[in-house]
Amino acid sequence: MAKKNQDSTLHRLLRTDEMSVFIPLLIIMAITTIFRPDFLTVKNFSAIFTQIPFIAIVALGVSFPLMTGNIDISTGRVAGFAGIIMASLCYEHGWSIFPAMMIGLICGVAVGTVNGILVVHVGVPAFVGTMGTLYMVGGARYLFIHGYQLNFSNSWVDFFDKRIGGMLPYFWIMILLYVIVFILIKFTLWGRRIRAVGDNAEVAALAGINVKRMKMIAYILSGFFSAISGILFTLDLGYGLPETGDGWEFRAIAGCVVGGVSLLGGKGSPLGILIGVTLIQVAESAIIFLGAPATMQIAIRGALMAGAVLFDIFRQKRKVPA
Repeated sequence: MAKKNQDSTLHRLLRTDEMSVFIPLLIIMAITTIFRPDFLTVKNFSAIFTQIPFIAIVALGVSFPLMTGNIDISTGRVAGFAGIIMASLCYEHGWSIFPAMMIGLICGVAVGTVNGILVVHVGVPAFVGTMGTLYMVGGARYLFIHGYQLNFSNSWVDFFDKRIGGMLPYFWIMILLYVIVFILIKFTLWGRRIRAVGDNAEVAALAGINVKRMKMIAYILSGFFSAISGILFTLDLGYGLPETGDGWEFRAIAGCVVGGVSLLGGKGSPLGILIGVTLIQVAESAIIFLGAPATMQIAIRGALMAGAVLFDIFRQKRKVPA
């Protein structure tokens, strides 16, 4: 009887979204290590994990609209905009770093609010509405840059150059954010409600859930997390660049989809998202190690995302007859 229970537990574990992403990650690592034994080294994986946090934090934010059945493609530009705002206030206006960071975060929340109003209350299609803010915020970055990078140096910038437990501080900030969101999504009533909205908005409304408010909060959180990522990246560089954030939105969405977040809404796990972002980064790194052209990275990212979408569609169809 005990063995049967153990087999059942193992079977459930193998069927989880997280495990369906983790196994391909292990396979890619194993195959690459066979051809390049130096791939599986502490130095290489330390380098990989210094690149993951910024996209991973954006992915965490964009997962909220995705779980409600919407999408936000403005996140990369929002990240860059928040970083530029902070750098501009410090470099050109002499602000201290903490108030400048708060203004950057407020700007991210403001863009998220605008996205929410356009999509949730006005009824603009999510892709179109957030594309509009993508271009507006992307262009606004250059209004503050005046044709040159914004250099600034302070104790916070110096702090981000120091390693804690072998990793840079923003890695641990990413871990902290993921732990907080994991608890919210998996163990709170709010987490169940936001997934219920994406699973079936009409049923959620009948159950007493304020669907529009949940979708608004999802967009606000998306802008907030994007701003955090952009601010951390700017602090890591030590200067503000207008091109910061370009392309981050699609890398983040790819990480979410590969990590098990359904484009149809109603499903998502922060742990799965983190593994999904890691899987894409490891696969791209493996391409370089195996001597393939760097341009293949985009193809690999697209293939992983397409495969994840097809897998999600297959699972959704299997649920229908039940």
